[in-house]
Amino acid sequence: MKHIVLILVFLFTLNSFSQNEVNKWAVTLGSGFVLYSVEDGPDMGGRLISQFPRISVATYVLKNITLAGSISTDFNDNQKYTTYDGEVRYDFGTSQNTINPYVLIGGSLIESKHVLPTLNFGIGGTLWISNRLGLQGVLMHKYNEERFQSQRSHTYASVGITYRFSLSGGNGRSTSGRKRIWESKH
Repeated sequence: MKHIVLILVFLFTLNSFSQNEVNKWAVTLGSGFVLYSVEDGPDMGGRLISQFPRISVATYVLKNITLAGSISTDFNDNQKYTTYDGEVRYDFGTSQNTINPYVLIGGSLIESKHVLPTLNFGIGGTLWISNRLGLQGVLMHKYNEERFQSQRSHTYASVGITYRFSLSGGNGRSTSGRKRIWESKH
């Protein structure tokens, strides 16, 4: 729990000095899933590791660019796997849309038998069901150098509920006039 508090404090202070007048923040609570290949599964103690909770904090920093940090750990599993993730997301100018897809690149520190780094790349998206709440999904590949035998490259997926808010004291309402999904024209 101490790790979660420290990371959240770091992420909240990361952009508090930004010259951008409107900081858009989001917190996501969800779960994650680690999937090793058929070949690597036996060496890692199994192919699938479930994680709960997965806590993510993200802030929109520049046009189409969002910085995000996450932490999650194994849930009721015989394999130890805690991940500290950082990523840069590029959203193709869709941040104000109801459906917000993005690509990501980043890195992780994975604590299992040892603490080892990975290079991450993947895709994700948020389906905004209201101005503040959304459903988020991410699929990424965590690449690890082959010289580190205690951790292998693997697929990582996460799903969660996202809550958007403003640290600037505003009411958190978007000026874009985003409509709920059921109000959109089809």
